[in-house]
Formats: sequence, structure tokens, C-alpha cells
Amino acid sequence: MASRATLLAVAAVLVAAALLPAIASAASYRVGDDSGWDNGVDYDAWAGGKKFQVGDTLEFLYSEGFHNVVVVDAASYAACAVPSNAPTLTSGDDTVALRQAGRWFFICGVAGHCESGMKLAVNVH
Repeated sequence: MASRATLLAVAAVLVAAALLPAIASAASYRVGDDSGWDNGVDYDAWAGGKKFQVGDTLEFLYSEGFHNVVVVDAASYAACAVPSNAPTLTSGDDTVALRQAGRWFFICGVAGHCESGMKLAVNVH
């Protein structure tokens, strides 16, 4: 009869094997492709043909100090408003893991940038 440790090890291997396809299929997207996160990019068009999945990541590349990335809700996205408690990324090379399904919203919180189109909404399946 197999020991408890052996059974636990086998169970761990089976769980890992079951999760491997989901982990292996996770994709990383550079927001805006070669243009990065900047003014003058059509982020609706950029996201349009992509199927974002739970586990994918978004990489926001931009000039540190000139832009930022603020994770917002739908109302703040529509109004280009930065809530005081919103997560704000400022490194110039920020990665966001899409950890749950639903609609995700991002804006640049620098005055006038969101209003000029520096905003991104993605559907995560």
C-alpha cells in the first residue's frame, strides 16, 4: 500500500499537470505594441482583435514622469477621473496581471492625457 506522502506527491503532480495548459497559454501583451503607452495611440483598435484571458499580463511601457497607469472603475474611465484610492503605477515599465474575468479599465492620470485618448478597456474571459 502506498504511503500518505507518495499519494500526496502523486496528487500534486496530477494537479500541476491539469493546470499546465492554463499556465502555458497565458499571454503577455505590450500595450500599444511598439508605440507603448503614449498619446496618439488608438487603444480601442489595439485591444479590438485580442482575446484576453485570466492569467494574461499587460505591460505598459512609457516615459517615466510623463505618464502613469491608473487602474479605475467604469465610471472613472468614462469621466477620465482619478479616484484618490486608485492603484497608480509610475515606473515606466509596469506589468498588470489580469487575475480575474471581467472588464478592466486603465487611464493615464496626467492632466489631459485620458481626455485625449490615453485610456484602455479590456474584456478578460
